[in-house]
Amino acid sequence: MTEPIPVAVVGAGYFGRLHAKHYAANPAAKLVAVVDIDPAKARAVAEEFGAEAFCDYRSVIGRVIGASVAVPTALHFEVASALIDNGIHVLVEKPITDRLETALALASLAEERRRVLQVGHIERFSSTYRALAREVTRPLYIESYRVSPWKQRSGEVDVVLDLMIHDIDLIQGLVGLPATMVHAVGMPVINATTDLANARIVFGSACVATITASRISHKTERRIRVFQPNRYIIGDFANHRIERYSVCGNPARIGLAAIKFDSVEVPKEDSLANEIAEFLECISTGRRPTVTGREACEAMRLAELISDSIDGHRLMANGALRNDAQWDEGSAPYGASA
Repeated sequence: MTEPIPVAVVGAGYFGRLHAKHYAANPAAKLVAVVDIDPAKARAVAEEFGAEAFCDYRSVIGRVIGASVAVPTALHFEVASALIDNGIHVLVEKPITDRLETALALASLAEERRRVLQVGHIERFSSTYRALAREVTRPLYIESYRVSPWKQRSGEVDVVLDLMIHDIDLIQGLVGLPATMVHAVGMPVINATTDLANARIVFGSACVATITASRISHKTERRIRVFQPNRYIIGDFANHRIERYSVCGNPARIGLAAIKFDSVEVPKEDSLANEIAEFLECISTGRRPTVTGREACEAMRLAELISDSIDGHRLMANGALRNDAQWDEGSAPYGASA
C-alpha cells in the first residue's frame, strides 16, 4: 500500500479549514501542518484535525510534499511560489493570483520546477458540471447566471474575481477556444469594487457567451444554459439538475411538438473532496490536473479584460455613467487577440 502523502494547509480561514477537513478524511493524505498568521486560528484547525500548528508558511518546507494555499488572494503568489520553489506541489485556491503577470510567473515556475500546480476552480469538480459537459458537443451560445447573497468574506476582490471567474473557467472548459473579444458593464453597490457585473465574450466565430454575476442578491442561483444545433441544455447547479430540450421532428410542420423535453437529477457530490482527491492523485502519478496553472492564467486574462471593460463602462449605484467613463455609441468594445 502506498504511504499517505504528507500535506499542509496554509491559511486557516473558512476555506482553509475545509481543505484540512478533507485531507484528514482522505486515506491518501496525512495532514501534517496547518499554518496561519493568527496563532489561535492555526491551533484551532490543527487540533481539530490532528495536525501541528505554525504561524509561518516557511515552517512546512522539508516537512510536506504537497500543500493547499488558502490565504488572501493578494498573498497567493508569495506563498505558492515559495513552496513550489522548495519542491512542494501546490493546490492554490482560485483565483490563481490577483494579477495576470504574477499568475504567468507562478505557472512558469511550476513548469520549471516540475511541480504540480493545481488551481481551485472547484466548479469543474461539480457533478452537475460534469453531467452538463457530457451533453455539450458544439456550443454556439452560452448563458450563465450566478448570483448569491452578500458574504462578509467576499469584499477582498471584485465580483469578477470572486464569483464570475468560476463561470469564465467553466465556459472555457466547454468551448475549448481562446476568447477574441470582451465587453462588460458593472457597478458597485455595497463595496468600492464591482458587486454586479455582466460580460459578453466572443470566442472567434464559434461561440458567444454572456455571463451575469452578483453578490448582492436575496437568493442563490447558479445555472448555465448551452445552445447547440438541435439542442438546448440547462445545468442547474443549485438544484443539481440537468434539463434537455431536443428537436426531434420538423418544427416548421408540427411546431413545438417537435421539441422534446426531459430532465435528470444529478447525484450530489462533494466538489472539494473530488478536487483534493485529484490533487493527491496528480502528485502520486504525475498526471495533469483538470485546471492547470496555464488554464487558470487564461481565466485570469479574461477576468482582467472584463474588469478593464467595466472600468471603461462603469455604472454608478444611481444608474448613471461615471463622468470619466463616457464612450461613443459607435466605439468598439474592449477586445483581445487570441
